[in-house]
Amino acid sequence: MPTSIPCAECRNEIPQSALCCPHCGRPGIFWNVIDADRADERTALKARYDAAKADALRRGADKTVYHFETVVANSKAVLARPIEDVQRLANSTGQLYPTYYQLVEAGLKLPDNDEWNVARELADTVLFPHYKQHIRFAALSLDGIGLSMFGFCSIELRDDMIAHRASVFNENSVLFMERHGVKVSRKRDFPKGYRAVWGERDRLCTAKLAASIDSTTAPNQYSNLLLAQGASPETHEFVEVHIFGPITVLTMAKVKVTPAKAGPRAKISKALIFKLLNHGVAVEQ
Repeated sequence: MPTSIPCAECRNEIPQSALCCPHCGRPGIFWNVIDADRADERTALKARYDAAKADALRRGADKTVYHFETVVANSKAVLARPIEDVQRLANSTGQLYPTYYQLVEAGLKLPDNDEWNVARELADTVLFPHYKQHIRFAALSLDGIGLSMFGFCSIELRDDMIAHRASVFNENSVLFMERHGVKVSRKRDFPKGYRAVWGERDRLCTAKLAASIDSTTAPNQYSNLLLAQGASPETHEFVEVHIFGPITVLTMAKVKVTPAKAGPRAKISKALIFKLLNHGVAVEQ
């Protein structure tokens, strides 16, 4: 009996114990994509998008908004992690990036009981009913830099490894629940038009950000419009990316590492870069 087989899509090895390819996630049923692709979601998003484009035309910002939309269509999913997490993933293609819920369930982490994480669990239960434990979070980025509060290593994920299983959401989903007054209820009355499939992330970004763009907005301002670093989770502004299923070092396209000039971290960074390059992952410092 073979212990692994090649994935029909990405050609990397799938170990016998895996339920799907641990590198690109195929095959699988990706419920976040199914939910984002529902007719009522698409109709509501189109209404938001059309209204944003009409408003831009009235303000004389239509050409700039159109250019922003074309640029953001090539945005990337980026997650920021501490160097220790990236080092572990780079050690082997068999190392997986786990979700918070998987760590807790496996007894590798105690639940976080602060107000923020309690709210996160409630939001995830509403947004990802019965499948929150499978969702990894990232942010859309134009410059390859993720949310710095989560770590100084920014991991840009490969489109071909996530496009089929990724969806995008208007903003931090916890804050969205608070701003829209979403309550725990038996009724499925979650606001529509604030999530999209990966291939329509440009529409969602336009619907969200067109009002912040005028005829004088320069292309070098687009990156900060899409992802603005804040001093706390409440002040970050970004478009949330939801990725269903596993992530390994082979899911990565590029890692941006903030280098240390000296000391133990500098040695760790040097070793990490060597390992990433061996896996075909580009590295920027």
